[in-house]
Amino acid sequence: MALLDAPDDRSRPTDDDYIVRRTQLLDIARSVPAGMLLPLESSVLLTIAITQFDAPGWVKGVIAAASGVGLLVSPVVTEAVRRSGLPAMRVAAFISTIGAAGFAVAAVGPLALLVVGSIVGVAAISASIPLLTATYETNFSTADRGKRVGRGMAVRVAVSALAGLAMGTYLTAHAGLWWHLLLAGTVALLAMAWTQRRLPSQPIPPIDGRHPSALPHFHLLGEDRQLRLTLIAWMFMGFGNLMLLPLRVEFLAQSRYGVNADAAKITMLTVTVPSIVRLACMPVFGRLFDRMSFFSARIMVNLLFAIYVGAFFSGTGNTGLILGAVAFGVGSAGGDLMWTLWVTKFAPPGRVADYMGLHTFFTGIRAVSAPLLGFVVIERFDLSTVAIIAAALIVVSSLVLLPEARLERRAG
Repeated sequence: MALLDAPDDRSRPTDDDYIVRRTQLLDIARSVPAGMLLPLESSVLLTIAITQFDAPGWVKGVIAAASGVGLLVSPVVTEAVRRSGLPAMRVAAFISTIGAAGFAVAAVGPLALLVVGSIVGVAAISASIPLLTATYETNFSTADRGKRVGRGMAVRVAVSALAGLAMGTYLTAHAGLWWHLLLAGTVALLAMAWTQRRLPSQPIPPIDGRHPSALPHFHLLGEDRQLRLTLIAWMFMGFGNLMLLPLRVEFLAQSRYGVNADAAKITMLTVTVPSIVRLACMPVFGRLFDRMSFFSARIMVNLLFAIYVGAFFSGTGNTGLILGAVAFGVGSAGGDLMWTLWVTKFAPPGRVADYMGLHTFFTGIRAVSAPLLGFVVIERFDLSTVAIIAAALIVVSSLVLLPEARLERRAG
């Protein structure tokens, strides 16, 4: 790894037990409203657009890409925090408040406001991710960071399983009151802002020798070989996964695919079952992250996602759908943790937010383009063809990482 400019001591993990305990408790508290929001951004908003508004393909793609919008602007957010000198999570709380206003607008009614409000609300959730990762870097030690972050993620997943089941059941029984779910999202984002405001955090330290820039730190790609290869692999894997993610709802909801599921079954298969499995597997992956070779673990997770694609989209029977949902849940348990924390294994102290900003920027590119492309492609090709393409991209991602995994094994 290339030597980069050294930051000040503020970026080093704290040894203050009070800050560690407070961060752990508030991160778990933050995970409760975050879990309530997960079904909205992953399934419920798209289900509402399909079942209540019969939205055209490009509109469904735009809603599915809302999280990518937030990821694309995350480097701008990171640089704004660096320039302001404000504690990182205080700015994150402000962004969440803006997102709450977006969901309130989406609840008003017309499709146009649903789309605009959903984009603002969901984008606010993802825009501050680098700030949270940087806070994990300074508040948790490298020895148990994965385990501690995994606790909050487990709570988020458990809440999302219950919230997804409740939202799907409510939407099936009271379809005309779908806007109630948007108001619930508004309250959840305000609650998340309250916890973020109180999370111990520091300003993002300046970088000596470099001019401030709102653009991602692209120069890191030339300076850090492992970062470059990992982002290439993540682009293949993420594009394949994100292209299919919203199509799960399309596959289950549209009668032409033969499943013709109601809102309750859709949320059960896309949110509840995966969330329960993720909850069970999250502690395991938290320990694996702290102890296992990153590249080997990432390849293992990629293969789990490939299994999910093959099982879920192979037919219309409940067995394949449930097996696919389970495989997706296991893969997501590891994928979520690695996506959030992997840069802490490679970034020099104080540069985690910049590494994460670059990572989230490229994630945003595929999160915006992949769902849109997916909905366009299925208008020309059958869904099984799209699933094969996605699985192939996931396999290619593993092949890119394979040499690094061998090097890690030899070094170990």
